Amino acid sequence: MAEPEGESVAKIASIHISDFRAFPALAPASVVLEGKNLLAWGENGSGKSSIYRALRGLFSANAQDISPMRNVFSDPAEPSVKATLTNKTELHWSAAGHPTTTVLDTARKSAFLSHTRLVEMNTGRTADDAPNLFTVAVEKLLADYEATVAGGLRRTVGELWTEVNAALERRVPYSKGIRRPPDFAEKVKDACDQFNEGMKQALDALEAHAKSVLRKLLDVFQPDALELVGFTFYGVTYDEKERELGNQMLIANVKFRDYALPAPPNFLNEARLSALAIATYLAGRLACVPENDKALKLLVLDDLLISLDYSHRRPVLDVIGELFKGWQVILLTHDRFWFELAREQLSGGSWKAIEIYEKLDADGLLRPVIWESKDDLVAETLDQAGRFLGDNHPAAAANYARTACELTLRRYCRKHNIPFGYTDDPQKIKVEDLIIRGESHAKGNSAREQAFREIRRYKNLILNPLSHNPTQPIVKADVAAAIDAVRALVKACAK
Repeated sequence: MAEPEGESVAKIASIHISDFRAFPALAPASVVLEGKNLLAWGENGSGKSSIYRALRGLFSANAQDISPMRNVFSDPAEPSVKATLTNKTELHWSAAGHPTTTVLDTARKSAFLSHTRLVEMNTGRTADDAPNLFTVAVEKLLADYEATVAGGLRRTVGELWTEVNAALERRVPYSKGIRRPPDFAEKVKDACDQFNEGMKQALDALEAHAKSVLRKLLDVFQPDALELVGFTFYGVTYDEKERELGNQMLIANVKFRDYALPAPPNFLNEARLSALAIATYLAGRLACVPENDKALKLLVLDDLLISLDYSHRRPVLDVIGELFKGWQVILLTHDRFWFELAREQLSGGSWKAIEIYEKLDADGLLRPVIWESKDDLVAETLDQAGRFLGDNHPAAAANYARTACELTLRRYCRKHNIPFGYTDDPQKIKVEDLIIRGESHAKGNSAREQAFREIRRYKNLILNPLSHNPTQPIVKADVAAAIDAVRALVKACAK
């Protein structure tokens, strides 16, 4: 995801978070990005989502009160979020204020998506309804789409909707009080017409992008039966008798094997629903933000892919790399295995990776700790195993040694075109199968044969995740020996 030649967009160089949710002032979060994209893994409760909330609050179009986000264990709490850009600009959010005007352009163009946001796309009024996307489209998805309306005026969908509501609330003073003016209905209808025209232009752009993105996400091995037909929007109307707006409806029309689905959430599995929602959200950003836009644009995804199986997560990364060049992307996940797969796929100079843990401090309190991962995932995983062993967590160290072993064996098999059992869930690839095939290929190479023999010694006890019985603690010396055996395997396989 390299920048176009000559690109001069200022990006986030570093983030500092203190006294904010999971990060107390005694253990602030400092993440150095140097303008790169970020892949972050964190255990549940470690502070991963605090980074998401900090960025979403800082880059908000409306001034945000930071006090509800304070760390509740600090007294007094002084929550603070600061982002320094590559052009040395500092954006600071604290009780003293919010940099609203400075971040406004970025806030309007960026996207902060979580699994909770995806649920919005799949919630109907009743169990038999198709989800009504009107509110989410007007307030978030298409709010920043700039349309050309009557008189050649340029207005965003959000601005046009604000004008509809302003016309609806318009009152004028009379001798006996305040009332609607004589041209009230006419002005409301005119505002609705303007809004409807802008909305239809935005939906045309959204539909084109959403159909394309959905195919990229679903057609992994073969064409998928789910199809986005388009969006139904009849236009907002004003009822003079009831004095209220009508037709505030926006429906995504989908088919599955040529069958039109009246209520997709009742028919589709969660993976397809997630793919449809992701495609629609990403398409909204592509529709609203010009491809050659030079502002800082953030795409921040927090555990967005947990409803997708592993085979359908990789295409999301491909879509981001292909369609969001020029954006600064931040991916947050609690799924350790997917983090490792993404590290492999996203390796390169434009990405940084971090891991977030909770660690007991000298006072017996849990504090978040951020470690920057090395470019070599196997080396970093082994170093992590060593750190856990040094902190007297042998079971965790053994798990990391197993992960490093499996990564090494998969790399070895791919490098030498050694076939091994396929599964659409990489977690189900059995390490025994990898070892057998690796041993067979290594015959005649004494160093590799010895390395595989050593791995065999520790496979059943240390490198087997099912063997960790809490009533029989793992011996630190055995874990240390297993880590050494994996290091020897890495060295032998690299030759």
